[in-house]
Amino acid sequence: GFGGFSEDGSEYVIAMNESKVTPAPWSNVIANPMFGSVISESGQAYTWYENAHEYRLTPWDNDPVSDRSGEAFYLRDEESGHVWSPTPLPARGRGHYLTRHGFGYSVFEHREGGIDSQLTMLVAKDAPVKLFLLTLTNTSGRTRKLSTTGYAELILGDLRQKSAMHVVTRVATPPGGCGIFATNHYTSSGSPRTAFFGVTGVHCSVTGDRREFIGRNGSLAAPAVL
Repeated sequence: GFGGFSEDGSEYVIAMNESKVTPAPWSNVIANPMFGSVISESGQAYTWYENAHEYRLTPWDNDPVSDRSGEAFYLRDEESGHVWSPTPLPARGRGHYLTRHGFGYSVFEHREGGIDSQLTMLVAKDAPVKLFLLTLTNTSGRTRKLSTTGYAELILGDLRQKSAMHVVTRVATPPGGCGIFATNHYTSSGSPRTAFFGVTGVHCSVTGDRREFIGRNGSLAAPAVL
């Protein structure tokens, strides 16, 4: 009653709304020989490099009920202040979500207040890079002002409790975009490596302060920055 394979068998399609969710995370594993990610039907994910246990870029949480994640995306109507996610979690919007797990990618589709969103997550075939492709279509019949925000809780190790105090972030300024670099200089998995999280577009800003983003005792369901 939640979904099934597409007619050609290339995708597993899952349909959900506020009252219809899967009994446990139904996940897609996307990886190349050195880098990969696990993505649930709700868009919750964790990502690793070389070893899925010893060198996680974002945290893995062994809790199938809450399906928590260290990666999140948000859309915000800058006129009304309404916030929702293009994926069912962490900030569920109104109405239906459609998740399509394919071989090497997952797609999340949703319509909220006259804005159609399609978020595709995939891993590069031969590079340690995870890509997020977001397409927005305005079907409301009027001009809209929207912002999109991404969040990554970078741990660069096996457990956040052991590495959080050692991760150093700094602003990156690539041409035509902005981003953030992160390095854990106190790692047991070899020489320090640098992770990055970037976005295309010149109108963007970044922060490496988790409390500034989420808020004191806050959650990713309603981050303070939004």
